[in-house]
Amino acid sequence: MLKLIGQAARIEWQIQAVPWARLLLMAERGQALAFGVSRSASREQQFEFSQPVFDNHVWMVVRRDRSLNYRSLADLGARTLCVTRGISYGSAFEAAKQAALFRVEQVDGDLAARTRMLMAGRCDVMLTSHRSPQPWAVEQVLRRESGHAAGIAVLPEPMQVDPVHFVAARGHELARVLPRLNAAMRKEAEAMRALISSEL
Repeated sequence: MLKLIGQAARIEWQIQAVPWARLLLMAERGQALAFGVSRSASREQQFEFSQPVFDNHVWMVVRRDRSLNYRSLADLGARTLCVTRGISYGSAFEAAKQAALFRVEQVDGDLAARTRMLMAGRCDVMLTSHRSPQPWAVEQVLRRESGHAAGIAVLPEPMQVDPVHFVAARGHELARVLPRLNAAMRKEAEAMRALISSEL
């Protein structure tokens, strides 16, 4: 995806994979563009946003022996959730967390580390993001990256669906790149749709 957009925008990326909280801090300081960021009221004050790149789905993963019938955040009552540090899950989620409807265990590790925490019983539900609207695609990623596919299940409906963007610090020189990225995404819209729907 980044290669396709970069070529169309005539940008040569220098890609760094960093923990999410550090990525947002780097973007806020004007040290980098950040990719995959959803909008929130607080982020609107800090960042300028590109047009949406794709919809991100927040999936709930549980142990197969501890099923969960989920309809709303109220169904997470008294449970512990493993979440990636620095990621926003929207205002309703934050309000429920502040009201202590559920407990949150913040994790800095990768998908495999979060899955190990779930299997060890340190949390009841693990949240993970994926562009696919299909739970089976998420299970494939978990099977490949965690090795715990037999013991875990992805709930059939995502907890949340949000468009994600490129962001740059508001007023920073890097923000001038965003219109070029928007033009590139419009030009390559069909190829992007094919990539987004492709199996991972």
